[in-house]
Amino acid sequence: MKTRTCMLLLLAIILSVSCSKSTSEPEALSIEDLLVKNNELAGWTYGDERWVARNSTELFAQINGAGDVNIRNGFQEGASQNYEGTINEVTVTLTLTVFDQTTGANAKTVYDDPDTGMGGAVPWVDGAGEEAHYLSTSLSTTLTFHRGKYYVLLNIGSGLDEALNVLKQFALNVDGKID
Repeated sequence: MKTRTCMLLLLAIILSVSCSKSTSEPEALSIEDLLVKNNELAGWTYGDERWVARNSTELFAQINGAGDVNIRNGFQEGASQNYEGTINEVTVTLTLTVFDQTTGANAKTVYDDPDTGMGGAVPWVDGAGEEAHYLSTSLSTTLTFHRGKYYVLLNIGSGLDEALNVLKQFALNVDGKID
């Protein structure tokens, strides 16, 4: 009887341990998973340029020697994709680039760095990320934000208000994937 009680107790312990373990832990997102998929936002399809950089040497090569601010601030990896769409019946190119900067503090440092060319940018209050801002000229619009360890850069070849609205849609899409 004592042996049977011990066996039942042992079986109960084994079953409780095996039932409490999660069999399907969520997979970590890859840097590519943060990019907007082809036509995920209606009318915006993949363009001809895409790259992934897994280290600072690859980043340096992909963006023609630029990226110093990212490299100085903990760059881990990055991914970029061009998209084609239309604004006011004109075909434009949008570029989305996501940088993993290792920590939230590093991502914020990149976001705040004057070397990113965002001096005079307009804050996007209640927008994507922890902070976001944009800068428009007659020929292009750039929007950046940071959330957690990610710094995100979007640029579109149009200075129209509609171009900013498209960038905001892309930014909110990426931001939702980071959460």
